[in-house]
Amino acid sequence: MEAAEEYGALSFARAVHDQHPRQGVAWEEFGGGHLIFVAKGAPVGRAHGLGFAGKVSAADIAKVEEFYFQRDAAAQVDVCPYADPSLFEAVNQRGFHVAEFNQTLARWIDPSESFTAAVAMDGIEIRQVRTEEAASWAALLSQIFFGDEAAQFQDLFTPWAASDNPLCLAALDRGSMVAGAGGVIVPKHNMAAFFGAATLSEYRGRGIQAAFMQERMRIAQQAKCDLAVTLTMPGTTSQRNVERAGFRTAYTKVVVSKTPPGKET
Repeated sequence: MEAAEEYGALSFARAVHDQHPRQGVAWEEFGGGHLIFVAKGAPVGRAHGLGFAGKVSAADIAKVEEFYFQRDAAAQVDVCPYADPSLFEAVNQRGFHVAEFNQTLARWIDPSESFTAAVAMDGIEIRQVRTEEAASWAALLSQIFFGDEAAQFQDLFTPWAASDNPLCLAALDRGSMVAGAGGVIVPKHNMAAFFGAATLSEYRGRGIQAAFMQERMRIAQQAKCDLAVTLTMPGTTSQRNVERAGFRTAYTKVVVSKTPPGKET
């Protein structure tokens, strides 16, 4: 389940690197997981999967700090409650603080399970995003999430549609895109990771989010996935929506952070 976010971030980083090879995107295997850097301040790009391959020392975390500090970025580490307890001790010793909590939810996908046709109310079409639609899909999501500041965030979404094994969907009303949802297939683990979904305000309440969920699970099932994983903030509408689709909370994890020396506020 931790690999859902790890491989999603890794796939995103590779797509950004392909589009912007001089941006300084970097990743490396470390401690059984990956260290990922996309850009300073980017919401994607931290240390994932540490503490599952064995003990983690304070010296290991110092290396994590070096990876991010040399790029003038805060060092951020996902801390899963099922990781080796030494991870908690090591980040505490190195002076990290809690930055946010994330709810990890999952559900099994049975091969015999039947998912409803990918149509929302009023005949709105639900389908995968085509390569030539990636920019339009990204523009729509950035508009919904960021409003007047949308233009500066569009590049945040475009790489998802160009990533390895994308699971990105669009909802269309008479050919016009009105909603979008993201995700990625992780073949190595027979797993699908579902990311954010957003709908234009005038189209909410028409079953689009439920249709997105059904279609992503149908596609994941066809790809031989037996597990679907998603993350939400605790206690949110997003959490309640995915629970209605059969997801259950597997665990709550934290993201811990440490700013580069001299950058503390």
